[in-house]
Amino acid sequence: MKRLASSLALLTALSLASAPAHAETIVVGLGLSHSVADLATYDAGTGYSSAYDHSELGGRFEYWNFMKENYALNFNFNAGFFSETQKPGAAAPGGPEGKYSQSSWSVRLGGDRVWKPLPNVKYFIGPGVEYWVGKAKFEDLGGAVGTYETKNIVRTSLHGHCGAMLAMGDNWGISGQLGHRIGLASYKEAGSKTSWMPSSIDGAFLVYFNLGGK
Repeated sequence: MKRLASSLALLTALSLASAPAHAETIVVGLGLSHSVADLATYDAGTGYSSAYDHSELGGRFEYWNFMKENYALNFNFNAGFFSETQKPGAAAPGGPEGKYSQSSWSVRLGGDRVWKPLPNVKYFIGPGVEYWVGKAKFEDLGGAVGTYETKNIVRTSLHGHCGAMLAMGDNWGISGQLGHRIGLASYKEAGSKTSWMPSSIDGAFLVYFNLGGK
């Protein structure tokens, strides 16, 4: 997995170094994303680990390098999160307040075909490869006293997305997109191991800025 992450970083650096420059070469975006976290827990009583999934929100940084008018190198970084707080009711007076939380990060590298039907509108679609790492934490959850934090769960996926950019000014605009992934995930703890093939949908809304080029 470390080799995959290193390869993605190297490929990005090489692509940026070799890309021809022209007007509207570099576009960067910042915004919000939603996705699905693929997680797992270990049961000390049975000695087995089991997988589950949960929704997550996040922040996204996205980068496009328009190597040609109708083709762009695409990279994004996401930081995901979710939290839940449980307060005891009348049937559990004096019980502990429980909390569940999860966090993740991911990177994606791909290539987009771009179509510009109007001067202020671009559509893009393309495949990519995604690398995702996440974990979860349980604190006094469901009235049980104690804290349990999982190890890191790793997921690698083939990921395709499509979306659009709408220019709102000379050098900025808004962008929305939807994506779908099919991947492989794995988890190890206390000698146990579980592997599975998750599939899910994600999306993002961004404000982008055209940094131009010459």
